[in-house]
Amino acid sequence: MPGRAKILTSQEISDIFKILKNQRDRTLFALGIYTGMRVGEIIGLKWAQLYTTSGGVRNVLKVIRLKKKSTVYSEIPIHPKLREKLMAYQKSAVPGGWLFPSEDSASGHLCRDRAHDILRDVFDRLRLEDASTHSMRRTCLTNMSRAGVPLRTIQEISGHSHLGQLQDYLAVDPADKHRAISLLKY
Repeated sequence: MPGRAKILTSQEISDIFKILKNQRDRTLFALGIYTGMRVGEIIGLKWAQLYTTSGGVRNVLKVIRLKKKSTVYSEIPIHPKLREKLMAYQKSAVPGGWLFPSEDSASGHLCRDRAHDILRDVFDRLRLEDASTHSMRRTCLTNMSRAGVPLRTIQEISGHSHLGQLQDYLAVDPADKHRAISLLKY
């Protein structure tokens, strides 16, 4: 689909995890693929949003999204595979303020360009045409839709202001259209 980020297949996701160099990068990708968050939202996460004071992984990630005219609050349950990545990352990282701290950034956390570069390198190595950091979000949300999750539920997770915005965002698989027609039993 020209102009839109590629929807990643299960095999491509598996290949990406294998190629990513370290726990930080695997956690960055896992947060995108299992929460549907934008890369800019992911790099701005705080340690306390994902880990309890006793060191466990939270069950729900609470996200505050500042929109032009409003603030959107999302509560995203932590997927078991994301929990595994977060536990592994916790062993290799130093707990603190930012989830992805960076001394090279004025903000104190990994910058968006660096996150794009990390993932762009992997996408290029795998020759994934049209893949971008936004592929994580589109893949997550589209796969929820294909699995039959109600659009309002997906909207609550994604933080889209209107269902129309979300619907424009989701990819339709040609196989889904064939399954839809085959369901007609009259």
